[in-house]
Amino acid sequence: MLPHSTIEQLRYGRVSSQAYFFRTAIEKTPANTVSITLLGLEGDEQAESFHGGIDRAVLQFDYDYYAELQHTFPESASLFVSGGYGENLVVAGMNEHNICIGDKIAVGTVVLEVAQPRQPCFKLNHRFNEPTISRYSQNNNKTGWFYRVLQEGQINVNDQIRVIERPYPQWTIAKVQHYLYVETDNLAATTELAALPELGAEVKGVFQHRLETNEVEDWHSRLESLIKLEMRVVKIVEESATIKRFYLSRTDLGALPPFSAGAHITLKLPNGLKRSYSLCDSAVEGVYQIAVQQARDSQGGSQYMHQQLKVGDVLSVYEPANFFEMARDKHHLFVAAGIGITPFLPMIDEAIAHQEQFELHYCVDNIDDYPFKHELSAYAANIHLYTSAQRLDLTQLLNTHQRGSHVYSCGSPAFVQLVRDNASHWHDNNVHFENFSPAEHADDSAFTAIVSQAGSEVEFSVSAKQSLLDAIRAHGLRLDSACETGTCGRCKVKYSGDVDHRDTVLSARERQTYMTPCVSRAKSGVLKLELA
Repeated sequence: MLPHSTIEQLRYGRVSSQAYFFRTAIEKTPANTVSITLLGLEGDEQAESFHGGIDRAVLQFDYDYYAELQHTFPESASLFVSGGYGENLVVAGMNEHNICIGDKIAVGTVVLEVAQPRQPCFKLNHRFNEPTISRYSQNNNKTGWFYRVLQEGQINVNDQIRVIERPYPQWTIAKVQHYLYVETDNLAATTELAALPELGAEVKGVFQHRLETNEVEDWHSRLESLIKLEMRVVKIVEESATIKRFYLSRTDLGALPPFSAGAHITLKLPNGLKRSYSLCDSAVEGVYQIAVQQARDSQGGSQYMHQQLKVGDVLSVYEPANFFEMARDKHHLFVAAGIGITPFLPMIDEAIAHQEQFELHYCVDNIDDYPFKHELSAYAANIHLYTSAQRLDLTQLLNTHQRGSHVYSCGSPAFVQLVRDNASHWHDNNVHFENFSPAEHADDSAFTAIVSQAGSEVEFSVSAKQSLLDAIRAHGLRLDSACETGTCGRCKVKYSGDVDHRDTVLSARERQTYMTPCVSRAKSGVLKLELA
């Protein structure tokens, strides 16, 4: 018998950013009756131009999955309720394992046809406050699927929904997803799916592209991308002769994504550069605060921020990411130099909020006048200052590793490495660090890179003073990044050649296949890269 069930809910949504910090129509309103056109439910909106359309007119998701998801993700259990995935049809018992591509569905006076699996995106991670839910949904065939509309009409709650025709019983949604995400090198399946008439153009195009290029997609950006916000500079404060604090607020005055101590945001500057800066205060609602020191050898980041950015200017800002999170434990040693103090300002607040002990060891130029002196004076009993005349003895400070203690360092690559070297006898889990710029290497030399993306190949030279990532972008190629200091792995790409790995995130096994072009480069010869 072919699958059948009952419409438990009908849902449609308007685009809004009220409940989130991005535009979405995932929050849908239940209705007793809906009219269905070729483009879906009347009144149902989509936030993105590539959402919706003939092959994505109506979304269905198995209601029975919500109980499983509540058990798997207990901290977000209250969010896994009917309509949570943004589905239009709330139906139990019809799922990716018993619904096939090309199935014709009768419901109310409407006839639908199964077009393609839903490809979940990072917005689900925010919807459920769970950073892995999009990938989990994709890996476990809990995505839902899209219909195209063959016959317009009306649907009512409690209407019967049933499969009336099944031309491709071999192609369940789950089986298509298997070849889409798992067995991606199966030529026979790829060839058949690339020519399957009823398969939606979006997914069919993926299989066609594989046949044409022999390349497999990297789904990372779809599943885990950061949200980009439009933010305005609302205040600028000079903290010192070389440091400015910038206050940023959303142009639409919407809610800001929350963050934890140690997080940073990435700014896309009008001059084309992307730069990451630690968030240095969490006390002002609706505002992000960053502090930027003008570097003597600035390549345009801090120079632009100091010399050109003014109150009222609008920037593209990527939501906070955190590769420098605090551990919850008894005692924290914060070791900072210069502008490296910024992530420790909210870390101190967080330690106090959790009633955890802390001490700050801060290397400054002038003990009587240093950045954030006024704010830090409140914690004078926990702060130790050092200058070139009274130097910090890291060997003595880190000589003994007591249970429950963690050391954190932020500053120049050379300073951070010095702290790491002196904490080499500590357990790796208790040593935390963040570089705010990649290490400099005076002996770097130029090399040749050959980069393939979307079926085309580009060959170019990378100068000794240029990062491979910057060279890739200078030649019009797309590559996502975040930290640009080799600590997050967002920009990792497949390579062949002799690589000088300078990241701190990839494992030895990963380095056999991947490299991080933000900091790593060729040791010699020609380096070949494959970009998704």
